[in-house]
Amino acid sequence: MIRAIEMQFGTVCIIGPGLIGGSIGLGLKKRNLAKTIIGVGYRVSSIENALRMHAIDSGTLDINAAVKDADIVILATSVDKIIDTAKSVIPLMKCNAILTDVGSTKNHIVQQITHHMRKDIAFIGAHPIAGSEQRGVEFASPDLFVGCNCIIMPSNKNSTELETISSLWQLLGAKIIYLDPQQHDEILACVSHLPHLIASCLVNSIKQEYLVYGASGLRDTTRIASGDPELWINIFDQNRENVIKSIDQFMGELAGFRNDLLKKNDTLLLDRLKKAKLSRDRVFHNNSKNKA
Repeated sequence: MIRAIEMQFGTVCIIGPGLIGGSIGLGLKKRNLAKTIIGVGYRVSSIENALRMHAIDSGTLDINAAVKDADIVILATSVDKIIDTAKSVIPLMKCNAILTDVGSTKNHIVQQITHHMRKDIAFIGAHPIAGSEQRGVEFASPDLFVGCNCIIMPSNKNSTELETISSLWQLLGAKIIYLDPQQHDEILACVSHLPHLIASCLVNSIKQEYLVYGASGLRDTTRIASGDPELWINIFDQNRENVIKSIDQFMGELAGFRNDLLKKNDTLLLDRLKKAKLSRDRVFHNNSKNKA
């Protein structure tokens, strides 16, 4: 079985070998799924770190040299850089190569990249729902994607290429979900982008001197607020309308809690708490790997 799948993805170029890109590299190497893995970074230090972690086989700052022989090019930069990077690499990629990404937003990215695609290469958008509040290849893991969901954007024009990228993520341990870009952004605004925003708001709403009294409940609830602010402002910017809608929904629920407290309606408060417990337990009770 191992021999049947080994090195099946040929030469893979990872642009941005940080937490996610580095974990892809480590996962491919651990499972012997690629002939060679090339890392492209914007700083010498990032390439050196990826090489030291053995997340890539070779690294360079020269994007032109890195992508020309790659069978798969993975855009693992922050979302604000994905489109411009794609525009740079599309003219350089070899015929029949596949371009893919790992961006946390999809609609704007897929629209823009699709508009600039060549007919002899394919683009498959993807988003592994995995990660950490940490950033950098130092925190990468070959098993980061085991048990996580990976959302992939299907296209009738790219059935073979879609199968290839789906297979890549499945072999890295992910469960595949197919959504169109609009569905992705609407759902992720609720289950990923809003939670980060709420965690940040919660920390900001507490007096600094009070935070030291918090225990595991506060720590766990606000963990994702420690994520990279520069990364998250770009996610919010690209999914602005959906995030605003999710904020409105949350504010409606919060207002309901507030109103029940004002009216001392313990029955309705208990109903709200029970509903939340049942809904969460039904999905997450035995699924501690989902850390979106």
